Order: sequence, then structure tokens, then C-alpha cells
Amino acid sequence: MNPSTLLRALHPFEGTPYLTLTLVLDRAPSMELWRRTVDDLREALGQAPFEELRVQTVDTSAPGPLPTGDTGMPHPGKQVVLLVSNLVEAAWRDGRAAGLLDHWCRTGATAVLQPLPPELRHHAGVRLAPFRWRAPRPATPTAWLECGLQPGSLEVAAGLHAPSAVPVLDLEDSRSIENWARLVAGPATDWYEGHGIPSGMDPGTWDGFTVPAPATDPAALIETLREAAGTAAVQLAVLLTVSPLVTLHLMYAMQRRLLPEADEAVPEVLHSGLLVRAAERDRDVAPQYAYVLLDGAAELLDDRLTHFDRRRARDLAMRLLPPAVSARNTRPDPSSVLRGEYARSPEPTGRAGSGLRVRTALPDPNRRFTGRGKLLADIHETLHRSDSDGLCVLHGMAGIGKTQVALKYAHNHCDEYDFVWWSEARDARTLAESLARLGDELSVPPGPDGRVPVAGVLDRLRSGRVDRGWLLVLDNADPPATLASLLPLGAGHILITSRHVSWTEETAHPLRVDGLSPEDSLALLRARAPWLTGEEGAAVAERAGGLPPLLIHLGHSLAKGPLDVTEHLADFDELCADLLLHHDLTDYDVNLAGVWKQAVAELVADADAGEDGHAPELLRVLSCLGTGPLSFGLLSAATESAPSAGDGGVLHDKVRLHMALLRLDAKDLATYERGGPVEVHPVLQMVMRGVVMTPNQLRLAEQAALGLLSAALPADPTTSSGRGRMAEIARRLSLPTAVDAGPEAAGELVAAVIKHHAAVGDTRLAASRARIVLDSWSRHLDTGHPLVAFLRTHAGTPPGEP
Repeated sequence: MNPSTLLRALHPFEGTPYLTLTLVLDRAPSMELWRRTVDDLREALGQAPFEELRVQTVDTSAPGPLPTGDTGMPHPGKQVVLLVSNLVEAAWRDGRAAGLLDHWCRTGATAVLQPLPPELRHHAGVRLAPFRWRAPRPATPTAWLECGLQPGSLEVAAGLHAPSAVPVLDLEDSRSIENWARLVAGPATDWYEGHGIPSGMDPGTWDGFTVPAPATDPAALIETLREAAGTAAVQLAVLLTVSPLVTLHLMYAMQRRLLPEADEAVPEVLHSGLLVRAAERDRDVAPQYAYVLLDGAAELLDDRLTHFDRRRARDLAMRLLPPAVSARNTRPDPSSVLRGEYARSPEPTGRAGSGLRVRTALPDPNRRFTGRGKLLADIHETLHRSDSDGLCVLHGMAGIGKTQVALKYAHNHCDEYDFVWWSEARDARTLAESLARLGDELSVPPGPDGRVPVAGVLDRLRSGRVDRGWLLVLDNADPPATLASLLPLGAGHILITSRHVSWTEETAHPLRVDGLSPEDSLALLRARAPWLTGEEGAAVAERAGGLPPLLIHLGHSLAKGPLDVTEHLADFDELCADLLLHHDLTDYDVNLAGVWKQAVAELVADADAGEDGHAPELLRVLSCLGTGPLSFGLLSAATESAPSAGDGGVLHDKVRLHMALLRLDAKDLATYERGGPVEVHPVLQMVMRGVVMTPNQLRLAEQAALGLLSAALPADPTTSSGRGRMAEIARRLSLPTAVDAGPEAAGELVAAVIKHHAAVGDTRLAASRARIVLDSWSRHLDTGHPLVAFLRTHAGTPPGEP
């Protein structure tokens, strides 16, 4: 939470400036993860409307009694106590921290502010339950609040009760902090609902609902980490075996440089129980904290460490740790033949040659993956077709979810293969480097230059013995012209994701990845904003066009921002362009606005190099022609007219138009069915208008779009074909653009559209549009102008009135 958001959440304190805030900071080593967040919090609270801010510290990891500090006030009702803690250390498990809270609750409005994200809350060492509170007067000490379990909760159903509870607030949830602030600033007639730590119960009341003691068996801890956080988190723990001491800085460095896909793995590993504090070694890594691997864990994890990863991790540790620490690492290198979770017997069951023994290593699964059931089934069917060479191509526009679908399939089916290998394939060099790492895993001997030859790796894949085959995933692949020679076709299964349509010509059964269905889009939104109604969620999902990254962005924005659904929809284009351009996602490693800007820049560069140069202009015009499939007949309606500014002449030459459409289709910036409808994704259109195009390019493209619609007006709008054409024109006309263009440029077009609305019985829409146009154009036209009379007639305005 940024400081301004926190200050807004604390706004209810404005009317009670006499309150004193005691901020108690948990200085346990595990809180180092959130040191910057806590520092920002402390700074923000210094600006909040309190009479006095006092800061104290406590260490919930230390043995012995916890100091209560000077938090008592002679007159209860004037003090607020906020303890910032992650709830995971020993004092929470043995009750000492709860006793400290019980002491504070008698003298002040007390709460715990915890920074754990949802995926880490299972590490909390104290039982939380759903409570509700109500205050009879401002700053009522927590022990005196009206308090009870939330009706309908599991705890109520089990017959439990607690006379009081300490609210636990989520540091990233401004709403929970704001509602708690209202409770403190009271008096309040409404209940504040949230989670709390029960207190004041009789002994044994909550038996069976206590937090179990953490496991100590290394194998069980490793399996728990894998189930809760995925294989990438386990791989980070594996990399840590190269170092005799572990620090938070080393963990983050290994994650960023060696496991970039595991961007949430550091907190999971730190809290997994596999790392043990080594306080006596803190001096060796000061000012950081020192950790060591749990006894027995290093040996189990080391079995999963490849020769290649060992070398990289060791080099990094030696650079980051003091020389006296890193020099103590004397672990011998194991054989380069891997031992791991998916190792298979080397006994021959298939092709001749030595067996392939590789540990499957995939990016962490997306735990918020939604839908795509039919597409996943289609991938399986395609890879296993008897008439195929084991190649399946997923193609579609950037950000549509190709990578996430491939990752989901790989995780779902990894047990069906001897191994699965994931490769970035954005160019031939990247793919060759990935195959060389695979060759290192396969014990392919290096060449004279010390590098593993790619040809040797491909030969090994084709000739090695396998039990159940292998799956090679090539993500974000370059066009096949640059990568085809690096594919071991026919030897195993290859799954390719690419936005380059040319890959579809390499296989008889390509699979197109489209946007999420309305139902799955709503589910993805509700994963972050569960309070959305079906109608609200459907409205947002429809505007997002089924694009997963935008849906995730919008879900985050709705859940955490001050804007409601109506405000999101009112300024949708501007809001979404900003979200896509300036905010990153952990689940989808793609900046859509940046990708599309780069794609358009490539089109322009191709034009400068002598290739078809009309695709950029056409994409700009298509971005100003409304959403949905556009008939080729309408798009080609201007080919017989004289060229106009804004389209570079592409709309006035059928051959140029066709070639430009093919170019956009090849780049997956538009879909074109060779004479059929043309469509550009609505979010791409939005980004083109709000991010990619300059103001002058946008103005010219809007002019060209108006010119195209004018040229497409049917000679007889009363015929069946004429009515169909007018319906499409009316749907695509941007009335504000037409109004700005003026009556000379758009008068005939606007009149035809208004007449069409009236002719099909939609007189209310005809009148509304007529009034809007009349209000603007009447200042530029004589009162006797035929267009003014026409607009007044349809607007229902008498001739003598303005």
C-alpha cells in the first residue's frame, strides 16, 4: 500500500485529533521481507491526524517474555495501538504474542496490521476467525467492544464463542483499514466485519481449531512447498544448497537472475521451514540475517541440482557473499546425469541409443488459471493424432493467453512423459541457448569451443531411448523460417506458442487461441473482486474483450482502487491504456501496450525496408472504425474514389488493401479471412488510439474512417442490402468525431445515419443524435440551411426555436 492510499484509509480519524497512536513494529528477521513497506507505513502514519505518534519495537522470534512497552494511558479511550507483524514467529504459536495483545486491548483500540499476501497466510502461527465488532464511543479499548463471531461462520456452526478478539488488518487492503478506522473513530451503529485473533476464552474452548505445529521432516517440508508454491519455489531452495549460508539478498538475486519466472518464490521458501536462523553467523553477513538449510534438507534438495545450475548458483553466491563465507562451500559436483522428480529408468524401451534422463523443470503454474477446457483437450488430441508429426501450434494475438494455456497443459500432462523441457524461442539464438542447456542435462559432450553443439542435442533427442516420450515447449516463437532447423520433428511432442500466423502453415492442425468466454472472464474478474455482481462483471468483461491480462488488471483496479464499476466504464479507454502501459503482472509476463507498440514499429521498419508500407496506415484506420467484424465490402467501398489524407491511399486501391490486410494478419494484429470479414481486437484498437498513435496520426485516421463510411453509403438505403449496409455504418460511426469534422465533411453521412435510425423505428435514438448534432452545427449554418431543418425535424424542435 502506498502512503497516500493509507492516509485516505485513515481519513475517519480526522474528527478525533486527540488520539495517540503507538506503532509497534515486529523486528523479527522474517519481517525483513517487508522492511521497505513498513518504513513507508511509518512515514505515512507520521502524516496522519494523530495528536502523537510513538514507535516501539518487539521481536516475536526472540525467546522469553515479550516487553509490553509504555502503551498504558491513565484514561482509556485516547489511545490506538497498531502492531505490524507477519504472525509467523514462535511467540504467535506459543501464546506470548496473544498475551501481549490482551494487555494492550484493555487500554486502547488495538489491531494487528499484517503484510502476508493470501498465498502465504497458511504460515500464520495463530488462529484467525471471522468476527464483527461495534463501538459505543470513539477509541473504545478493544476489550470493551461489542464483539462476536460472524453469523453463519464455521466457528458458529461448531458452537464456539469468544468474548473478544483483536482485529487483524491486511496491509494491502485499504478497505479493511478504512472500515476499522471508522470503528475506532465511532460511535458507529454498523458492524465492522473482518478476521481477528480470539481472546478471553476459557481453556480448551477452541481445541481442534488451533494452528498445528509446523512439520520438521525435511521431505515433508519439501513436498508441502511444492504443493503450496509450485516447482519453481522448490527449485529456488535447490539452488540455495550451493551456499553454506543464506541471506535474503542472495535469495532474491538467485530468483531474479536464475529463476525469473518464480517472482513470488522468495517469501514461500523463507517461510517454508527449510531455512533455519543461524543467529551466531549474523556477524559474517552483517547487516543481513543469516540462515542455513534444515538438517537433512540439503541432501534431499541437492539430488535435484543439475551440473549447469550448480555452476551458475555457485558463481552468483561467490559474488554476493563475503569471501570468508563463500570459500567454505566444498560440496562436490554430482554427475551431470540428473536425478530428480521425473527421472526415468534408462532401460531401453523405444529407440536405440542411451536413455534420456532429464528432470522436468517448468515455470511455476498460474494458480489463477481459468477456463480453456476445450482448448486443452484439443491440444492433447492434436499432439496424439496418428497423421501428425507430434507438432501443435497455438497462435493468437499478444496477451491472449497462449503461454498460460501451454503452461497449464505442460503441468497437467508432465507425468505422461519422460520429461518436459520449456524453452523461450523468441529468436534462433535464444532457442539454441536453451537447447544447449538441455544438452548439458543430457550429457551431450561439448564441442571444441567448450559449448554443447545444438546438432548433437537434436540428434540425442531423436536417437535416445525413452519410456513415454518427451514434450518440448517453445514459447513465444519467432517465425518458422528462423527456427525450423532447430526442431526435432517426429521424435517427440513439440508445443509451440506464437503470434506469427506463418506457423499455421507448418502443421495441418493449428489451434487459434481466442479471448476468454464471458463466463470465464467474469470468473477471472471475481477472483480479485468477488463482490462484483453478475451484471457489473459482465459489463466490464465485455469491454475487456476476453483478454486475460486486462481482466486481471481491471480486477486488481476494482479491488484496490477508489473507483467503482461505473467510473471504470466511464473512462475505460484511458484507464485501460494506463494499466496496460505502466503496470506489470506476475501471472502474465507481457506488457501488451509495449508489445503492440513494438509490432507497429516493426511494420513501419518493414515499410522503410521496401516491404508493403500500407499496413500501419490501415491499422490506424481500423482502430477508428468501431469493434466487431468489419465486412470487406464496406472496407473496400472507397477503392473507386480519389485518395484522401490519413490512409496513405490504401483504402483506394484494392490490391494494396488486400496486401496490407495479409500483412496485419501475418503479424496477428488483425484477422482476415481472404475476402471475408476483418477484425481488430477492441483492446488493441484502444491501445492504438490511446498509446501508439500520435495526435496527428489519430486525427488523420479518424478523417479517413469518416471518408470510408461516407463512400460506403448505399445508393438506395431502402433495399435489403442497403439497410444492411446502413446498419453497419450506423454502428461504426463515431458521432463525436463526425461532429468535430463539421457539416461539410460529415453532413451527408450524419443525415443518412439519423434517417436510418428513424426508418427502422428507433426514433428515440434518431432524435438524440439529431439534438447533439444540431446543438453543435447550428452555430455554423444558416437557420434556413436544409440540414438544419432536417435535424430539427428529427430532434422534435419547432422551426422557431434554437
